[in-house]
Amino acid sequence: MYPKKQISERFEVTWIFSEILKPVHLFLALILFCTFPTSVGKAESAIELLSGFDQERLEKTFPPTNPDSLSELCKLVYRLRGVNERKLEQLAQNSPGKDPGDAIRQTGDLVNLNRVEVPARLQEYLGFDSVYFLQVKVNNEAFRIITSRIPKNAKPGDQIRVTGVLLTPKIGSETATIASGTVGWFAKRDMSEGERLLEEKHFNLTLLAGLADRNRLPLMPQDGDAFYSMLNSAHQLTDQQALPKAKRADPVTFLRDGTDTIAEWVRMEIEGVQITRVAVTNPQRQNQLGSDHYYQVDAIGDLGAVVVKVERDDGKEPVEFKTRYPVSIAIRELPEFLRTETSKESPFDGAIVRPLRGKLAVTGFFFRLWSYQSEFMQQKGGTDQFGPLLIASSIENLEPAGHQSIGVERIGSAAALVIISSILGIWFWLRKTGLEDLEAKKKRKDQQATTVDLQSHRVEEG
Repeated sequence: MYPKKQISERFEVTWIFSEILKPVHLFLALILFCTFPTSVGKAESAIELLSGFDQERLEKTFPPTNPDSLSELCKLVYRLRGVNERKLEQLAQNSPGKDPGDAIRQTGDLVNLNRVEVPARLQEYLGFDSVYFLQVKVNNEAFRIITSRIPKNAKPGDQIRVTGVLLTPKIGSETATIASGTVGWFAKRDMSEGERLLEEKHFNLTLLAGLADRNRLPLMPQDGDAFYSMLNSAHQLTDQQALPKAKRADPVTFLRDGTDTIAEWVRMEIEGVQITRVAVTNPQRQNQLGSDHYYQVDAIGDLGAVVVKVERDDGKEPVEFKTRYPVSIAIRELPEFLRTETSKESPFDGAIVRPLRGKLAVTGFFFRLWSYQSEFMQQKGGTDQFGPLLIASSIENLEPAGHQSIGVERIGSAAALVIISSILGIWFWLRKTGLEDLEAKKKRKDQQATTVDLQSHRVEEG
């Protein structure tokens, strides 16, 4: 499987949620990237963009009449997923698309599609398990597209745009065939507010394909293109005026409907727990993101009267979540009030975890439910924690003016005076409060459920 990394930093906040959230920070950064080779193309042919392919090998990929040719076709689609899209677009603009290997661009209406399974021995290596054969029609003339990404809710009549490589030209009654790493998809139905906003920022909606299939699973390389591109698109909305009103949401919104709410434009009130600066070192991901870093905010959302019951692996009484549930937020740049507060003690450097206090409101897009390892969950006989992951356009401070709860709390002048005046008094005070803290933590552990099982859960009205 893919590498996973946990963070063990502890901080003075409710013990229950620090145990749940502490492994997640660098996991986002480590699990989401794949490196794709690129090279320079020439003239109208795109073959030199496809590492390892020449004209002869390309022509053997279609038709896939045997396991070997199907494997080669799947490998070609994999290469196309990693090509320099801008370069391919430039080639397609000047290409008539007449010979195999030529870059080509087409637009048409979807007629039907068929799914073909990738050979099992290649699925983990390629990072996808299916390729799709799309029949598309424009001006009563049909052509075929082979790709690995298409939204599961795509249906006849939806518009499909493709930039790819020609495999077979149209000759007589033979249908032209185009291979592409991804296609542009524009639903015939009315788009949601979130999809419309993303499309306005040139986000390829086809990247949403497959997110629902990975509901409650760890973040994978297949999520990377959508994740980094959506972060960039959300950032472009930060200063935009006259944005549509976001739908109010809470954790239950996504726990109940985690597949049909992907890319929804939402607003959620949360309580901050901690914040992490995540470095992005992969050049392709930096290009998609428009930056060499982003931030992850771990927070707690209000469950209201809803109780989430979690079945345990050992068959014992289920664990319950009451009142609060962990939520993860990714944002490309912090708002000013968070940049100011987090830099008072020391600036972020690399991927550093910092405590975060206070009530916040986040507005952005729901990405999907994702899971991550939790030591506390394992101790309770469960497997992985899962929760909503939001891609934020903005984060607002809901604390009253002058409130100092956001950021790292500092010793006040009164406490400093006490330290100077009475070391002995401080010793007794620390001993007393330390014992009280230990007792409070013990009571909280006895009173609150703190884990979620990836296998199953129930949501009940309380």
